[in-house]
Amino acid sequence: MKKALFIILLLLFGIAESQTHRFFYEVKYKEDSTQTTHQKSFAVLDINPDETKYYDYSFLEKDSLNKINQSQNTSWTAQIPVTRKKNTNTNINFAFAGDQLYSYPTQDVIEWKLSEETKKISDFNAQKATSNFGGRKWTAWFVKQIPFSEGPYKFTGLPGLIVSLEDSQNQFSFNLIKSKKIDKTYDTKNILEVRYGNKPIMITEKMFIKKSLEYYQDPYQQDREDLKKGNTVVEIEGVKYTKASDLIPLIKDEQEYIRKHNNPIERNKAINYPVK
Repeated sequence: MKKALFIILLLLFGIAESQTHRFFYEVKYKEDSTQTTHQKSFAVLDINPDETKYYDYSFLEKDSLNKINQSQNTSWTAQIPVTRKKNTNTNINFAFAGDQLYSYPTQDVIEWKLSEETKKISDFNAQKATSNFGGRKWTAWFVKQIPFSEGPYKFTGLPGLIVSLEDSQNQFSFNLIKSKKIDKTYDTKNILEVRYGNKPIMITEKMFIKKSLEYYQDPYQQDREDLKKGNTVVEIEGVKYTKASDLIPLIKDEQEYIRKHNNPIERNKAINYPVK
């Protein structure tokens, strides 16, 4: 991290009413655990007076363009955005099962083991902490001089901001790259809590797994039903289909894709999709 970043961070002590302290992380991840290279994206951690929000940077980009163009173009991410009220362990998760967006709460307590080991990150002494969470072993580096007990995704509870985080198998890593202070709490209702006018359906985590499995069983169920009724043409990725049976190869391809790209941050919550 650059020295200029930490000069800015030094100005962030305390969080005044209505402010948003925004931290940007570079995220490297593998949707498929057998990948030899990482995918890369950028994520945002908004620390507000009453809650914390973690989501993909592409949401902000799209929100900015929509405001300029007065449009409602959408954007999504392979990662699961989460929000969390201050001083709680309850995370609200936002995820798709097929084309339907759902939100569901989870109770996530992360037990950290602090180490005396430190290392220099720019002008700051970062301290090491480790934890087992979500079926992975994690190593975090946090900075006490940045007095927020927060970090990317659901990683919270350390006596300082997490500036670097990685799992032991090097499948996920998060590294802080810059920060920004916003005078008023940034409104994410149209890009997160409500997605471009479509409010997610609140369910339980167990029900979300059920909905995900239902979609996996027949990803093109509605299209197949429409074709069975006759006098209908379904267009998928530029190709027109007139028979329900023509969608069978697409179903198998989609199922294979889902099984392959099934390496979530919380590995112990990977859904067990059956081979068809």
